[in-house]
Amino acid sequence: MCEDYLEAILNIVSLQNRPGRLAEIAEALRTDTATADRTVAVLAGEGYVVRCPGDAVDLTEQGRILAAKVARKHCVLQCFLTEMLGIDTDAASREACTLEHEVSDDTIDRLSSYMDQIQPAPRHRWGNVEHVRPLLDFAEGDVVEVAMIRRFGRNRRLMDLGVLPGERLQIRRRLHNRSIVIRVKGCDIAVSPEIAASILVERSP
Repeated sequence: MCEDYLEAILNIVSLQNRPGRLAEIAEALRTDTATADRTVAVLAGEGYVVRCPGDAVDLTEQGRILAAKVARKHCVLQCFLTEMLGIDTDAASREACTLEHEVSDDTIDRLSSYMDQIQPAPRHRWGNVEHVRPLLDFAEGDVVEVAMIRRFGRNRRLMDLGVLPGERLQIRRRLHNRSIVIRVKGCDIAVSPEIAASILVERSP
């Protein structure tokens, strides 16, 4: 669907801080560049994307608004399925891809508010939560996996950056103000101590 393309472009633009290349978009959607090119042409005609030099594609303001809405739906649904229902991360992501195009904004808002109020126990894949601790507890160089995010609905920036249950992070640096620089999806980002305390992780095997 066209919304999947907008979401993929938004992810590339957000993580790489540049327009997405056609080959990257096709790879993200597991399709060929010819198909991606045709879909991008349709989106450009509808005012959602613009072509850039070097076979790159960027979102217009209209496209960014719609892409962000779709991405939020995906993240809220995936988080709900993993944290509340215990569904495997990959399966939850696939389900979220299916559901995000039909679910209403009101339902997403209600799910987000519900997760903000109800704090489930972190789900360790072996059924043991002893090693699940806040990100703040780990040291520079540690590689960890996100188990859950407290007050997920209020940490929308984490959604945009791809910090979701099941995602692997590396702690790059600890700053003097207790903020932490983490690497996620190949990019380094800084998170405040308050946000880092809300991210519950386990050491990655």
